[in-house]
Amino acid sequence: MDELPQTTVHSDQQQFVVSDEALIGRLRAGEQAAGDELVRRYVQPLLAYLQRLTGNTAIAEELHQQTWLSVLEHLDRFDEKRSPGGFKAWLFRIATNKVNDLWRSRSRQRKLEDGLRLSSTEEVPDASRPLVATEQAEKLKQAIADLPEPQRQVVCMRYYANMRFTEIAAAMGCPLNTALGRMHKAVLKLKQALEADS
Repeated sequence: MDELPQTTVHSDQQQFVVSDEALIGRLRAGEQAAGDELVRRYVQPLLAYLQRLTGNTAIAEELHQQTWLSVLEHLDRFDEKRSPGGFKAWLFRIATNKVNDLWRSRSRQRKLEDGLRLSSTEEVPDASRPLVATEQAEKLKQAIADLPEPQRQVVCMRYYANMRFTEIAAAMGCPLNTALGRMHKAVLKLKQALEADS
């Protein structure tokens, strides 16, 4: 019985969705389809987050796989009562740790040579878009890439993974006020960088 029952049930205009925690319980019990559903739910936001942090699709995909392997390996450690942001925050914390491990394993020179920057692809200006908008987007990408790592991670989690600040704080293992403070400082630095280039 590898197929997971319908995760959304419509009954008398009520909608029931199987929670992440319920899927984890099923996965712990050996139900592979529950794991498939968790991956399906988070594949896009997690990959987008990793691509923004690494600037490289291949590296992001490798880290994505490593993240899910760690989830499976440490599934017994996940405790929804001790994880204020729930499974999503726990998942993104593992992914963030994988990125940090990668960066620690490389020398500063190697990081520069590999071009681990925020922009995940080289954009070719679209003839239908004004060149000014493309230039501003490039300036913004570079300004984000220049942020200190904790601030860049908060920005990426917020805007590319659509995470709430409580989830970001849980994923980064810091208090909510710290996550909010990092975002505030990042926004000020981005504004200053964009105004300086104008």
